[in-house]
Amino acid sequence: MKTYGRAYAAAMRQPVTLLAGQLPAFLIIGVYVKVIQMRLTPSYGERWLDGGRVGVNCFHLLLFSSHEILLFTGLIFLVALWQRSGGDNPAARWTAWILALVVLPALSAIEVIDLAHYAFFLTPLGPEELHDIRWAPTIILSSNILRLPQVVLGLAIIVVLYQVLPCALWARARRGWERCRISHAGVLLVVGVIAAAWPKPPVADAMLTPHPLLWMLFGHRLPATWANTAVASGAPYGHPDTAARRRFAVTEPPTNVLVLILESTGATSLKTYNPQAPAGSQLARYADETVIFDHIYAPVPTTSHALFSILYGRYPYRGPFWEAKGTALAADSMAEHFARAGYRTQFTITSDLNYEHMRSYVQTGFAQVLDINAWPGQDVYTSLPWGRDDRLLTDQLKQFIAAPDQRPFFVVAMTSDPHHPYTVDHLLAPASASDAHGRYERLVDYDLDLVADMYAWMKQRGLAEQTLLLVVGDHGEAFGEHAGDVGHSAFLYEENVHIPCLLLHPQRLGLPKHIEQLGSQVDLRATITDILGMSDLSSGDGMSLLREDPERLITHFNTNGVPRFGIRDARYTYLYMPTANAGQLFDRSSDPAEAHNIAAREPGLATSYRTRLERWEAQHELALTRSHDTANPRP
Repeated sequence: MKTYGRAYAAAMRQPVTLLAGQLPAFLIIGVYVKVIQMRLTPSYGERWLDGGRVGVNCFHLLLFSSHEILLFTGLIFLVALWQRSGGDNPAARWTAWILALVVLPALSAIEVIDLAHYAFFLTPLGPEELHDIRWAPTIILSSNILRLPQVVLGLAIIVVLYQVLPCALWARARRGWERCRISHAGVLLVVGVIAAAWPKPPVADAMLTPHPLLWMLFGHRLPATWANTAVASGAPYGHPDTAARRRFAVTEPPTNVLVLILESTGATSLKTYNPQAPAGSQLARYADETVIFDHIYAPVPTTSHALFSILYGRYPYRGPFWEAKGTALAADSMAEHFARAGYRTQFTITSDLNYEHMRSYVQTGFAQVLDINAWPGQDVYTSLPWGRDDRLLTDQLKQFIAAPDQRPFFVVAMTSDPHHPYTVDHLLAPASASDAHGRYERLVDYDLDLVADMYAWMKQRGLAEQTLLLVVGDHGEAFGEHAGDVGHSAFLYEENVHIPCLLLHPQRLGLPKHIEQLGSQVDLRATITDILGMSDLSSGDGMSLLREDPERLITHFNTNGVPRFGIRDARYTYLYMPTANAGQLFDRSSDPAEAHNIAAREPGLATSYRTRLERWEAQHELALTRSHDTANPRP
């Protein structure tokens, strides 16, 4: 112990040598993070030794660690220059101590903690996510970071390598650093550059190459993949077909509108869509009063984009909304449309509307907007990681609807309870804390019970006959149905984007129990105004779901994880990953779970769908640009 103490004290007395000795720890932590990333990636997984692939996997690890090697060799070269310049003044010594004992361990800790983000999205945290850094505490707490063994082990390794047994101890004992000259460091730097430039194995489902710290500072998602005037000429492809014929008509249009948006609720999580699902028994009592839209999808599996699509009847902007210019001006909000018609309007959400700048476009047209930033009396409801107990929502809705105001109402309300990490503290009979899927199902069931209670209350007051009650999910939620697919926002499979869409009315407005027209959230605005018999002159991307178009195409893209695009028609799903130039094709008529990729078996069909997707993406970008230019003419 005395020898250890003397060696430790001696290392502390030479801060530049100490700094140089900490750099191998920085590299080791970086490689450890890369190993965990590869093990989280479906292409590699946890079974490194199976099938004799250990050698290939280790070689790929070396290639994917090239940025770590380059950064390490570059830092070695800089420290060698510093040592040669004779930086032994007090300021230089303090700087070296701070870098060695604070900065490098902190950077390594950020790398390790970022594994929680990678586990969900299969990409490192980038500058787009860091744009709203104030949300970091909420995201970190909701991710249960310290429950991830890879993160706990990584933090423990950091403590050992940087503080308990710093590499400077054995490096100094062997005087390896003193023998390291500028020429040696230069050779190492050249090796790092060669490693970074070496071609990497293609990976379609994850982003393995960038160093997490470099990606945070300099990374960016792909720009518009196919936007060019040749492809984008002509009428917008995939926008509503005016030739679609009317299929259904309501017997007596209602007066009021209540849209309930369910957080993280996929179609198959409801008993209405999936008889084996445990959630929705109370709502199922109203089966004879429910119209089920069987095939409705979210264009983008995130809340912010869902709200935009529903309120504006348009496919949303690509990328984060704070980077899109004139986001709220692509069209009039549906709330503006109803406000002009004399409706009283309200938007409520039990989470924070400032997240991802949703307030900037959601609040337009609503006379009253309530979220957890301004909601009187919310303190009596349980506080959850992303908001409040959703009973707050239905209690507020009853107060607003029952107010002595003779005007019809247009209300949009959104829940938050089923969001990850699926906190069930407010439930009377919570599921097992270790069973994430079970907790999620309990939360979905809880919210559906609130919907059923709301509908029963409206019936008792004679309001149900006068109200269009539309219940719709914002996106789905995945629990590993496809490799690596956990959460909702990184993939575009059925579990991510297939959402429930239900209309509740005592007479079902004269509509059938099931409407099988393929549709999207962009269609809800046109459907609502069609049911009410209102004209809506705002051009959008949607069509009324009371019309029929057998050739309808709907499209998708993601804004988290590896960039993905998708297109669906009544039978097929085509998904495209531009970073790997790879596509997947699924025949949902025989493979509803999208488990069997038939792209290799049907190359012509896959190419056809990719061409359609290419044309849509280019024209969508141009359509939004034109809308913005029209709404904001140049002087």
